[in-house]
Amino acid sequence: MLARRLWAWPLAGALVISLVGFWVRSRVEEATRTELASRLQTVLNADIAALRLWFTEREYDAKSFASDIQIRAAIEELATLSKKSAGSARALANSAPANTLQLHLMKLAEAQSYLDYVVVSPDKRIIASPYPMLVNQRTPRSYDLFLNRALYGDLAASRPFAREATLSQRAEGPTMFVAAPVKSTNGAVIAVLGLRMKPEKEFTRIFSVANMGATGEAYAFDRRGMMLTATRFDPELKTIGLIPPGRENTAILNLKLLDPEIELHPGDRSPRPREQLGLTRMALAATTGYDGCDVRGYRNYRGVEVIGAWAWLKEYGMGVATEVAVDEAFQTLYVLRRVFLVLFLLLVMSAGAIFGFSVLVDRLQASARKSALAARRLGQYVLVQEIGRGANGMVYRARHALLRRPVAIKLLSPDLTNATNTARFEHEVQMTSQLTHPNTVAIYDYGRTPEGLFYYAMEYLGGIDLNHLVRQFGAQPEGRVIHIMRQVGGSLAEAHCTGLIHRDVKPANIVLTRRGGVCDLVKVLDFGLVKAARREPSRMLRPDAVVGTPHFMPPEAVERPESVETRSDLYSLGAVGYWLLTAKTLFEDETVEGLMARQVKDSPPHPADRLCKPVSPDLAGILLRCLAKPPEERPASAGELEQLLAGCAAAGSWSPLDAEKWWLSNMGSFETLPAATMAEKTLIIEPRQ
Repeated sequence: MLARRLWAWPLAGALVISLVGFWVRSRVEEATRTELASRLQTVLNADIAALRLWFTEREYDAKSFASDIQIRAAIEELATLSKKSAGSARALANSAPANTLQLHLMKLAEAQSYLDYVVVSPDKRIIASPYPMLVNQRTPRSYDLFLNRALYGDLAASRPFAREATLSQRAEGPTMFVAAPVKSTNGAVIAVLGLRMKPEKEFTRIFSVANMGATGEAYAFDRRGMMLTATRFDPELKTIGLIPPGRENTAILNLKLLDPEIELHPGDRSPRPREQLGLTRMALAATTGYDGCDVRGYRNYRGVEVIGAWAWLKEYGMGVATEVAVDEAFQTLYVLRRVFLVLFLLLVMSAGAIFGFSVLVDRLQASARKSALAARRLGQYVLVQEIGRGANGMVYRARHALLRRPVAIKLLSPDLTNATNTARFEHEVQMTSQLTHPNTVAIYDYGRTPEGLFYYAMEYLGGIDLNHLVRQFGAQPEGRVIHIMRQVGGSLAEAHCTGLIHRDVKPANIVLTRRGGVCDLVKVLDFGLVKAARREPSRMLRPDAVVGTPHFMPPEAVERPESVETRSDLYSLGAVGYWLLTAKTLFEDETVEGLMARQVKDSPPHPADRLCKPVSPDLAGILLRCLAKPPEERPASAGELEQLLAGCAAAGSWSPLDAEKWWLSNMGSFETLPAATMAEKTLIIEPRQ
């Protein structure tokens, strides 16, 4: 049918070309604007994150200084003396604790590149400073925002302040502070320690790192629209008269973000006096509390048409913006407009031909695969019955045509056969076939049919996986939990010794079966996400891909996927043991993201609390040790875990006779399951390139 319709593609191409002139410009422009908005927001978020990180580091410097024993003792004495001295500046400035503070704190401040310090009492009087003339003066009202936070007991950072308002007699220009509360032994704030620094250094540098192109800039500003950082255009701003001349002068607190209504060049003047001009569109929106992104264009403080993104940081009393000139931002779009008419026709025709041919080939291949599957034969194997189906494939009960041996055949769905899924299937069978432990599912054979169906044959398991076991029969006895975990540990021990990490240990991947008269024999399945612990990572998954099942995923698999190691499997095995013992998962949440966050941050309840009855302390302790957030606090290996479990008081309480009785009583109440049942979806999140 498709072949008979291939003639329609040239006609469709002609139709597209006739319509493209009407909509391509707006569509391409809109796509470009969307991409630019995303880039601007990314740069803005990066600037804000860097700013917050920098403020946090500075605040913790202040906290560290305020926690110093000598500094804290001297400030406590000063606070007491300030009450007794009835406000005498000389008595405070010349006191022994003031001299101690000057000697000890000034060295620390200078070593960390701070200019100096100030100590402020709860009534906002200065009780210590390197400059005696400032002692006993009240702090400027403009400092209330960050001082009040510190007096409430929080760490605080200020925006830059003008020279006239600083708590200093030096003339370094604009300044800013970080402050930490100093608390008494009863927790009350007795003073605030502030450290002074220059915004021209690290503060301004934060905004100059991620500038976009030749015209992009990022900067901070206050509620009045005054610039709080220097800019890459400071020399130009001096030539057009927006900031005072002089080598030391910068845009910091010298430039107000006003819209000049024209693009300014040397010698140009705004049509109206600056006192009559309004803030730029961006500054007006930000200072009134509206965060946003404008990719349509507006004039900046130089009158240049720019696009930008901005946000108001209430906690610091400042706004942050990133902008780039419209001409540079849309330069690629302008080039595309000039070459589009030449290339578009070729692209449309080529894409149409390739698409049609690809669809045709895919349909023919899919039809061939379905036909092969309908024939109920894959190589030497005769398919008997479908017994399982997962996200990408299915499992059949089958038999070898010559040996007549029952097997389970796992194969990709014909509709989902592609390079990625096939590669992961091949990876799974290659990894699993290296393992020979009796508790690991055995792989007999694998291959690919001429039609492209990839499959592999494994031992056929009659039994029940641990997910269905608990859901159908509830919490299991301690002895049985230990018996099962020891067998899983044996399978993992072999894998770990050969340098493989399973990465998806969960109840659905562990089957209980009977084999050779032995009941409760464990088989570990699905090594499709296995990772080499001491070799190059699999080409199928990136090393920093988040993989696993959220209810049983170790915290490091969420935070640092590339750091997953053998003890990560032990965390998952501990979660499986917890499930068997309590019939409950470690955590519950409505979203996958919330569940993964709880795996990282929360500690699971004690098994006895979830089970509502006592649990042997030794078994509970082993499970909780496996579930420790830091991997180094877990058992060192699967072998060590097996020894710990063997030493539990309940280790021998589940006997072979108990297992046999259970199977005789219950084997008819559940379906025979193959080695491919998946009750909970495995999560694979690969980072964007």
